[in-house]
Amino acid sequence: MWSWAGLAGLLIGALSAGQSRMNGELSARLHEPLYAALWSFGSGWVVLTVVLLASRRTRAGLRALTATVRAGRMPVWQTLGGLLGGTYVLVQAYAVPLAGVALFTIAVVGGQTGNAIVVDRMGLGPAGRAAVTTVRVVAAVLATIGVGIAVWGRVLANSGPGGAGMTTAVGAAVVVPVLLALLVGGLHSVQSAINGRVNVATGTPWATTWLNFTNGVILLSTVVGIRWASGGLGPVRLDPPPGWVWFGGLAGVVFVGVAAVVVRHLGVLHTMLVLLCGQVLGALTLDLLNPATRHTVTLVVLAGLGLTAVAAVLPALRRRAVAGLGA
Repeated sequence: MWSWAGLAGLLIGALSAGQSRMNGELSARLHEPLYAALWSFGSGWVVLTVVLLASRRTRAGLRALTATVRAGRMPVWQTLGGLLGGTYVLVQAYAVPLAGVALFTIAVVGGQTGNAIVVDRMGLGPAGRAAVTTVRVVAAVLATIGVGIAVWGRVLANSGPGGAGMTTAVGAAVVVPVLLALLVGGLHSVQSAINGRVNVATGTPWATTWLNFTNGVILLSTVVGIRWASGGLGPVRLDPPPGWVWFGGLAGVVFVGVAAVVVRHLGVLHTMLVLLCGQVLGALTLDLLNPATRHTVTLVVLAGLGLTAVAAVLPALRRRAVAGLGA
């Protein structure tokens, strides 16, 4: 049913769910989301810098990108995708305590899928322009509903009213966090598109990913430094964590690199849909493997996964149908 690009997107979507668990657990152990985010970006950047120093092809890719920008074939802002990733982390640290994990996640997904249609229509990604069709709109709506059902199903199974992941603010106090979540979700679609273009220019996902992590590290380091200097951040306190929490940065390296390749073949919307399906599937698998969270895998959560899977398949079915008519 899916091409290799679709299957790759599904796998890295599942990997992204694991990365979220790693970073979330590390954040809890460090008592500060910004420290965890800085570790994730920083550790990934160190690995990528080693690759950069050891790989002539990676360095040649960055030189090719520089030449492309200087020749005016690519605007500078399209090389700043990592800043959008860092912005997502900052908004997440602010919005989740106010809006709750569930509402934040649903708003982000809505922003991703909705803006992905616009981004494809503009031709911002390397796959070129894609018309706004009924199938694409239905797929975006189904994905948002599916993720929403899966997230709320897990929250309701895991806690009572007012429990973990539920909204902690009420009324107007939730509006700003939700709007910011919609914004960073939309920016994620833009990031995916421009990363794909950068990958075409560099010819290697290693160079694209290094540039992303470099931008992200600079942004997060600046914010952490400002907050620390103003007294907003305390010293690092670390409760001994399990060893797996330290690998969020490596998971991020794989995710960004593969996604930059996949978006060239699928377009932005289809890439977003496949990634979302993989994320829901990965989260469900992790819940099943953990006896402490196995009870959260309910029929409601499975129904959400089913809707998300249907949304991810629709664009592929549409392309096959169009290809069949043209045969």
